[in-house]
Amino acid sequence: MSDASFPTIAWNDVPKLSASQMQQLAMLATGKYGLDIRLIVEHTGRNLAELVNHFAPEGPVLIAAGRGNNGSGGLATARLLASQQRPVWVVPTHEAENYSGITKEQLELLKHYPSARVRSSLPKMKFTCVIDAAIGTQLEGPPRGRTLDVITVLNNLSSAGSCVISLDTPTGMVADTGEVPGEVVNATMTMALALPKRGVEPGTAAGDIYIGDFGVPPGVFEDMNLTAPKFTSFLTKVIP
Repeated sequence: MSDASFPTIAWNDVPKLSASQMQQLAMLATGKYGLDIRLIVEHTGRNLAELVNHFAPEGPVLIAAGRGNNGSGGLATARLLASQQRPVWVVPTHEAENYSGITKEQLELLKHYPSARVRSSLPKMKFTCVIDAAIGTQLEGPPRGRTLDVITVLNNLSSAGSCVISLDTPTGMVADTGEVPGEVVNATMTMALALPKRGVEPGTAAGDIYIGDFGVPPGVFEDMNLTAPKFTSFLTKVIP
C-alpha cells in the first residue's frame, strides 16, 4: 500500500539519538515528567499496529519479542492486533520465566485473546507481516543462539514477501553507528521511538524509517538540549 497518508520529514532536519540518549530520554520522561511507562508501551503498540494495518491489512502476523523494552512494545502490538481479531503468533526470544516487569505483564495479557498464540518455536508458515521487537538499541556483540535463529527466520520470511517491521533498530544493527557485527534483520521499515537513532538511516538494513511519537513532554527535549521537530501525526516518515 502507499505511504502517502503519512507526513514526512527529511533525515537532515530531525535530531538523532544515541542509545544512551534514548535511555536518558526515557528516564526523564518517566521520572522528572511523570509519564507512565505503561502509557509509552501502549503508544508504541498502537503506532506499530497502525503500520501493520496500513501496509499489511490482512493475514497472520508474527511477532518476535525480547524481554526488554522493545519486547514490551511488540507484545502490546500483538494484544492490540488480537483485539481486532487479527491472527497473531508471538515467539518470545527467551524462556517465559526470564521475562519480568511490564514485558511479563504484556506477555501474560495475551492469554485473554483467542487469536493470539504464544509459541516457544518459530512456526513454519507464511505471514503477511513480521515485527522484529527482539533487541532494539541494546545489542551487545554479534547475535547468537536463539536471537540468531530469529534473524534467520525473519530474513527468510522477508525474502518470501513478508513485510518486516523492526522496532527502533533492526536486530543485529548497532544503533549508534549502523555497524552490523554479524547477521542483521533486513527490515522493510523501522519504527523509531521518539526520534531516529544515529546509525539507523533510511536505505540501510533498516529500510524505510518512520518515527512513532509517544507524547514526549517538550521539557524532555529542552533538558537534553535538543530541538524537537513538530510532529503532526503519531507516525511520520523520514525521507533521505
